[in-house]
Amino acid sequence: MYDPIWEEILPVYIKVIKGDPKNPLRLVYKKGISRHNGPEVQIPYETMDKNGGRENPDTLEFDIYWDYDTNNDSISVIVEVNYGELTASQFKIESPNEVGVIVYTSLHSKDDPSNTIFALDNESLESFCNYINRWEDSQGNLIFQIEREDLNFMDEYGNYIPT
Repeated sequence: MYDPIWEEILPVYIKVIKGDPKNPLRLVYKKGISRHNGPEVQIPYETMDKNGGRENPDTLEFDIYWDYDTNNDSISVIVEVNYGELTASQFKIESPNEVGVIVYTSLHSKDDPSNTIFALDNESLESFCNYINRWEDSQGNLIFQIEREDLNFMDEYGNYIPT
């Protein structure tokens, strides 16, 4: 399911908004070397502070798990967004465009009562959607067709209310 050419379409930088919603930290993470382990793809991003030392946390990673349902002849992926040791978000994308939130730790979260923000900026969310939407099956048909709005639970505006 994984094609190394996908490395070329990954966003080089991901911008994270984290912390107090009134005065959040804005951190930039740069793409590292992705790993492919069977049905899982790990896409790590790392950050460095201005003095060359590590910021805390120093890693952001997208773990993508592929699933093919032979009964329904459908493809889905589970995306886990890890911020340091914390699973900041987890969601499932079912072909062609159904997105369901599994874990949510930002504003109004039932999983994280701190009521702090964990978000990606608009450009990063758009880049991630473009990455997902480039995947094709063996006949050249697009597998997923999600839009930036489908990922509003990871944006900086805090309008998402988990159910």
